[in-house]
Amino acid sequence: MTRVDLGRYYVVLELPDGASLREVQNAYIRLKKLFTGPSITLTPLEEEFPKKKRQRILHEIEEAYLKLRAGLIESPAKAEGIPSQETDSRVPEENRLDEITFSGPVLRKIRERLGLTESVVCQELKMRTEFLRALEKERFEMLPQEPFLKGHLGIFARYLDLNPDRVVADYLRRYRAWKDKCPAAR
Repeated sequence: MTRVDLGRYYVVLELPDGASLREVQNAYIRLKKLFTGPSITLTPLEEEFPKKKRQRILHEIEEAYLKLRAGLIESPAKAEGIPSQETDSRVPEENRLDEITFSGPVLRKIRERLGLTESVVCQELKMRTEFLRALEKERFEMLPQEPFLKGHLGIFARYLDLNPDRVVADYLRRYRAWKDKCPAAR
């Protein structure tokens, strides 16, 4: 997809170039509500926005959202050397992510690409900032015991819209390897 195509999608969603995934999601929700049902904003302009025109606009909004979302989610994967989901379109989408190993730095890149700051995540998930930093930097010695870590990882993965079972399994594999190497951690 060319930069010009992406620029067109930002215009459709009334966003500046380079908006975060969170901003794209918010714009999509706002515009979809505006053009879907009865709207106080559109009522005086009903002649200008008949049903067919609204349906066309909704289609453009949907297309823009899907294209931008796919582009924004792919970017952190490319930065981390994670295979692109577009590599082979014959592979079902859920199977394209099988090659990703979820580590602390990968989770941080995904969080940042979604436009989520540490403070927002910690506030919404009721999580201490020190814990999130230790999780993303894989400072295993600062993390709680495995059952508690497992619960926090699952919550964080769902919040990032990732498969919690995969994230927990990958991360705990790294945690256990560290624990096996470090006798003081046992």
